[in-house]
Amino acid sequence: MKKSVILGLLLCCTSFLYAQTSLMLDEAILDSVDFFSSRVPSGSTVAVTNFEAETKNLSDFIVQELLVALTNTGNVRVVERSRLEMLETELNFNMSGSVSDETAQGIGRMTGAQILFSGSIVPYRDMYRMRVQAITVETAEIIGTRTINIRYDQTLTGLLGRINPADQWKYQWLYFGISAGYSLTAREQKDYMKVEDYYFDGDIPIGFSVYVMVQPFDFFGISLDVSSDLFSGPNLLVEPVLIMRSVLFEGNLFFGAGLNMIYAKFGFSGGLRGGVHIGPGVLFAEVRGTGELWDYDGSDNRDFTGGDYRYGTDVEITINFSLGYKIGFIPRKK
Repeated sequence: MKKSVILGLLLCCTSFLYAQTSLMLDEAILDSVDFFSSRVPSGSTVAVTNFEAETKNLSDFIVQELLVALTNTGNVRVVERSRLEMLETELNFNMSGSVSDETAQGIGRMTGAQILFSGSIVPYRDMYRMRVQAITVETAEIIGTRTINIRYDQTLTGLLGRINPADQWKYQWLYFGISAGYSLTAREQKDYMKVEDYYFDGDIPIGFSVYVMVQPFDFFGISLDVSSDLFSGPNLLVEPVLIMRSVLFEGNLFFGAGLNMIYAKFGFSGGLRGGVHIGPGVLFAEVRGTGELWDYDGSDNRDFTGGDYRYGTDVEITINFSLGYKIGFIPRKK
């Protein structure tokens, strides 16, 4: 039992340390330069030869930031990047790719650099791992290697040209949602013969909603919705949707209009959704009001009060309290 408890504590501590040692990209670059500050002899001439990365933008950014950070130490002389770029064609190397030892030494001789920095940044678990290495030109001796876990932030995701996978649920072109729950229908009949009835109808208190939403913008989408209870028939509605999102939560405000699919009567709908990001989508609670307008006369079988002389307007409001789930498809860039 004691061994199990100790093992559990060790695993928790390891997970905690793993989470704590990941840095943002800017922090990792400064950390790397600080790591080498005591290992590189003061007054040395240094150059950043290359940095392997998924995109050229990411590679260029890291190289430039390393040069700036090294210069700001005031302890070394830094070869300008423009001088290295002039050698790319001559020595047949790419600063955003790998460089052989021979090429690296050739760069050192032609620029006068005594120490060369290079590195890479690659996907690792749910983050990235950056490695920075320094070698002496004369002996090809490795002075040191710094490895750092990089967590996603706006800088990294922007340079990669994509969205943090943890936030991908927010940025999809298409969403599909479905919900079901308790339904309450209120009906008001107004006759031109000055007779009014107002009552609740709870014969089949089950409501539902199924919708497909196109979302071209972060805060706005348009959905095609089929919703109603099991008594009055489904309504086909077009609904503009205002979308509010945080790290884990989402709220929707929607209102739209359409037709009852059975009776071909005008319908409208509006409501609120609030949910939390779970798995690939959002688990949400929804409060929706769906209304239908009916014109009737004495021969209309929806006139429940009887009498051939009766005619007027029937307004029916259905309120659904439901739980549902939505998922997104077709990722888009932020």
